[in-house]
Amino acid sequence: MILPKLREVKEALTSFFTAPYTTKFPFEAHTPEPEFRGLPKYHAEFCVGCGSCEQVCPTRAITLTDDKEKGFRTLTVDYASCIHCGQCHEHCITEKGIQLSQEYNISVMDLSAPEMFESVEKELALCEACGEIIAPRDQLKWIKQRLGAKAYAHPNFMLETQREFFDVVPSKPKARLRREDQIKELCPKCRHKVVVQDEFYGF
Repeated sequence: MILPKLREVKEALTSFFTAPYTTKFPFEAHTPEPEFRGLPKYHAEFCVGCGSCEQVCPTRAITLTDDKEKGFRTLTVDYASCIHCGQCHEHCITEKGIQLSQEYNISVMDLSAPEMFESVEKELALCEACGEIIAPRDQLKWIKQRLGAKAYAHPNFMLETQREFFDVVPSKPKARLRREDQIKELCPKCRHKVVVQDEFYGF
């Protein structure tokens, strides 16, 4: 009975004179490990607004809102619903658009407080024939860059290249498509209509 007691006294004295295993938070800021999964943060310079993060979020913490009137898409993370699973980071097509940060300390009394949300806004490319959404403009630029010279085979990507040098004024949506609409920014449905009309029916 004596030996176990002596062992316990030894462990207690050793623990008393050694440094603690835990951090000194909240008295000192804790520095997480590199693998730590903290709050997801958008990086506007890399995010293309594709919405992949919204599609794979298991808790629906990420919402996607399109405003065709203003021509912008907004992606928003609600930290009150986020479980830091990392799915958004893993499935980001640019691999840098949204990343898990080292930030973890977010304490508020109101879950609707501004610091509980992280947002990014992207300009939308709208069809010049029907006015429907094609894709965020940054996503078109990203695809064009990956396609390289092959991008010049598609009128939408050719127009994106023109925008790098001068302003391209979009035309207003109209009821009847014509042959000249081939060189306008069109959604897949309207471009299909133009091609079929030109190939089989004429104008």
